[in-house]
Amino acid sequence: MPFKDGFYYSKHEGGKANQKPVILLHGAGSSHLMWPVEFRRLPGHTVIALDLPGHGHSSGVGCQSIGDYTAAVTEFLASQGIFQAAFVGHSMGGAIALQLALDFPQHVLGIGVLSAGANFNLPAEMIAYLSSSATAAAGIQLLQGRLSNTPTPLAGLDPDIKAMTTARASVLYNDWLACSRFDLCTAAARITTPAYVACGSADRLTPPAQSQYLSELLPIARLDVIRGAGHLLPLEQPQALAHGLKRFLDDLIAWQAHFPLPAPFPQAAEKKSSGKPDLR
Repeated sequence: MPFKDGFYYSKHEGGKANQKPVILLHGAGSSHLMWPVEFRRLPGHTVIALDLPGHGHSSGVGCQSIGDYTAAVTEFLASQGIFQAAFVGHSMGGAIALQLALDFPQHVLGIGVLSAGANFNLPAEMIAYLSSSATAAAGIQLLQGRLSNTPTPLAGLDPDIKAMTTARASVLYNDWLACSRFDLCTAAARITTPAYVACGSADRLTPPAQSQYLSELLPIARLDVIRGAGHLLPLEQPQALAHGLKRFLDDLIAWQAHFPLPAPFPQAAEKKSSGKPDLR
């Protein structure tokens, strides 16, 4: 696994020469290991799964704003000599992908927003509990209840899932504080890069209504609601999600190859009310 300029990441060389890479951005308290092999080795694409600062094996400390994480990702791009990529993020990583598309559109070919919305609307008490070591256990309990969509305790699930709530208390607090401060409800309509928005039908942390709302805000968006899955969508339904994501990325690469000639992004139908593409 490569390590450069403080960033630790995995890389799968599956794309054609000069094809833009896909960069995977994990969620709060996690690392690149939360991505199953279906994503880290997505056929036909060069995939980089990144450990954000202070997570996994990357150096540095966790950030308290999505904007700071976005700046860190642009530093990673510079260290790798990557000018443009597609960014796919889960939960907090989805927020980072959205912020990248808004602030640095020249670097963003397209985005995948998984289990995230234009904001998170998190319980204030959860953030307050996580802010102190004395009450962190109560905050983690609240978080666990929203991460799982079944009555099965997280301790009995996959170790990668459990790791999301056993990260250092300061990392969990910083990440979820950053999520609580994130809000693009007004600005998301200015994001012009194509987006793939996906959520689980049983997500308790970012309910499907938030993904639906985001897909309506974004000028070009596809929406997938995957039955029976919760907030940990990539881990719960990796094959179904990877299939939808690959279709989007394949279309994205084909669409990008038309430049500089103008071409509409592949779409299923037009929204009669607004003229916005409806790709659900």
